[in-house]
Amino acid sequence: MNLVNTFEYKYERLESSELIAIVHNSRNFQPLAVETAYIELQRRILQPEQLKAVNDDFNLYLKRKVTQQTLELSTPRPAPVKKAPVKQEFFSALRVINTVTLTVLAVYIITLIQGDTVVLHMITQSSSYRPSFIFIVVPYLMLPFGAIGFGLRRQLGWIMLAWAVMYNALKQAYFFSKDIEVKLSPHSGDIISTDDIIRNTIVISFFVLISVMVCLPGIRAKMKTSVVTMLLTMIAAAGFLALQVTKVI
Repeated sequence: MNLVNTFEYKYERLESSELIAIVHNSRNFQPLAVETAYIELQRRILQPEQLKAVNDDFNLYLKRKVTQQTLELSTPRPAPVKKAPVKQEFFSALRVINTVTLTVLAVYIITLIQGDTVVLHMITQSSSYRPSFIFIVVPYLMLPFGAIGFGLRRQLGWIMLAWAVMYNALKQAYFFSKDIEVKLSPHSGDIISTDDIIRNTIVISFFVLISVMVCLPGIRAKMKTSVVTMLLTMIAAAGFLALQVTKVI
């Protein structure tokens, strides 16, 4: 049953006074309701004064309807505002987080494939479990697990990864300085090759770059990490290396 039939079916059962009220108060009803009520009233026998009032009200309704339609046709519609496409920043925080995570994990896996598995073998051998062993395992495992937590945008993951890359950057820089001293020595300069110097420079640059990236304000904001936490992480990394260098651990 369509809308017209619905009104006809309903209005056939209404009193004439109710239909007259609909036509008289046409502003409060749908156009189809007013017109259906008027048609139904034309079928009924009304008093002359009632019929005149109904016709006057309906004519007034028609005038308003025509006026409104004329205004709608003559009034130009505003041109739709074209929204400029949202440009995603190339160095967005999420993109940096994902890039750092994948890069660190890829480098870690590559080192394992190339045979850097000494620590893993030590982990599987109970004879290696000495108090000092934990200080070998911690830096080794903090890097991959920190990268995973960092990729999941966890604050603990940020702390672990930041500590690991800062520690490795400082450690590589420390031993690199020792290699330079040996390289510059006239008696033992041949021990350190130029390829070793270049390789160590690349490794240091990698860890320094990752350290800078994870400490960017936008990245720390995503991880809900404060400046105080960042400074404490730096101090912890430097302190850990200092204890190792001084043979305390």
